[in-house]
Amino acid sequence: MTFIEPGLSVRDGSAEGPLADAVLSRAARAARLLDDLQEQAPAMTDGQLRDGVHRALRRFTQEQPP
Repeated sequence: MTFIEPGLSVRDGSAEGPLADAVLSRAARAARLLDDLQEQAPAMTDGQLRDGVHRALRRFTQEQPP
């Protein structure tokens, strides 16, 4: 087992620990937002779609773990 930092360990290419769980949770929320956008896209303007994608990606990349 390799420890990257407290709360994150890597074993056989898989990350484990509270930090890995937080990232997985953020990725799942961003995926749900993008799925919702895909369903709504035909009724949205280009600006609304761009804003929605920006918000979903920002949630994934900038949200801090609890």
